[in-house]
Amino acid sequence: MAILGLGLTGRALVRSLSPFGLSLFLSEDRRLSQEERDFLCRYGVDWEDGGHSERLLAAELIVPSPGVPPRLPVLQEARRRGIPIWSEIELAFRLARPSAILAVTGTNGKSTTCELIGAILTAAGLFPVVAGNIGRPAISSVEEVAGRPWVLEVSSYQLEWTEAFRPQVAVWLNFAPDHLDHHGSLAAYFAAKAKLICNQGQGDVAVLPPELLATLSPRARVVDYTRAPLPPGWGEGIPEHLELDLKAAWAASCAAFPECGECPPSFELIAPALWQPHRLERVGEWRGIPFIDDSKATNAHATCAALRALPGPVILILGGQHKGAGYEVLRPLLAEKVRHCILVGESQGFFSRLLSRWGIPHEPAAAPLDALRRAYARARPGDTVLLSPACASFDQFENYAQRGEAYQRAFGQLSAS
Repeated sequence: MAILGLGLTGRALVRSLSPFGLSLFLSEDRRLSQEERDFLCRYGVDWEDGGHSERLLAAELIVPSPGVPPRLPVLQEARRRGIPIWSEIELAFRLARPSAILAVTGTNGKSTTCELIGAILTAAGLFPVVAGNIGRPAISSVEEVAGRPWVLEVSSYQLEWTEAFRPQVAVWLNFAPDHLDHHGSLAAYFAAKAKLICNQGQGDVAVLPPELLATLSPRARVVDYTRAPLPPGWGEGIPEHLELDLKAAWAASCAAFPECGECPPSFELIAPALWQPHRLERVGEWRGIPFIDDSKATNAHATCAALRALPGPVILILGGQHKGAGYEVLRPLLAEKVRHCILVGESQGFFSRLLSRWGIPHEPAAAPLDALRRAYARARPGDTVLLSPACASFDQFENYAQRGEAYQRAFGQLSAS
């Protein structure tokens, strides 16, 4: 079996599959560090780096890491030769024996919804395992999940290489342009997401919003989560996007385990799951100006949700690795709520041209501390400094969490000055 890419998923595959005595081969496009080579040697995995050779095509199965582009020549050749290509989610699905699978996808809100489902099922005494794109690869939880509910966050990257994956409850929260640099077109992105429900049948449940119901014909029973009533006292006063995530989580939990609806837990047990790290996380206040970390906003629609959730004028830190399209939705909210934009990352030129056309004041910044200093200098009493980049983080950071941590450290430097 060949593993394509040694990131978080690649390492989890090596650790989880090595005990089975499989012959594993790791292929990485970049040069591996000495630590990574030592890791592979420790598990007896053969490897190559600096590019993908014909050796990959000798494998009986190829498992690409999420984010490996489907147009990669070696994957195209593997498909031509009929070599199976499975995502790590597909492989984990075939190995695991959970009591039920609740899988969540969507352009935004996946992680929060998964954590909410986990909190609801935990409060009901069902001992769920939450894994997938949320930060813990599904393959690493295969043994742990035996006989327990499996709550999986699944991305389009993972879904595009699935074949048999079939959750008993599939939650598709929303759809907006994203990852077009990876999928190549909006249609391909939609097709990847739609694999979540394509294997479902009678006895399964698809939890969807009305705008997706208009374009899909699920074979499973359909639940419109936007109309799902919440238990009394749940979600009062929370932002609209979080209320929708909560409704989706409640609808999914009740669909999988109807007994949840018979005796709802106290909302106090569920509420902490609404507030995820780097998602509208209040970092602190400096000289009367609050600073908010929304690094998890890696697309324009997530940034729109953040702007709607904040009451007053905003100094917005925007930018990173942009995705080529989908930013027009920002225009009315930038005009309504944003006093000034601080542009960061490799997309500075892209956003400078865009914001100039829209008449939105902006300026470039370098390191996180420079961005925060410039943002504070532009802020007035009553303003909020918001990091909500609307872009991926891979131009400067390993992931959105590392980006958020860098800005939080920068805030510590700023407030100590």
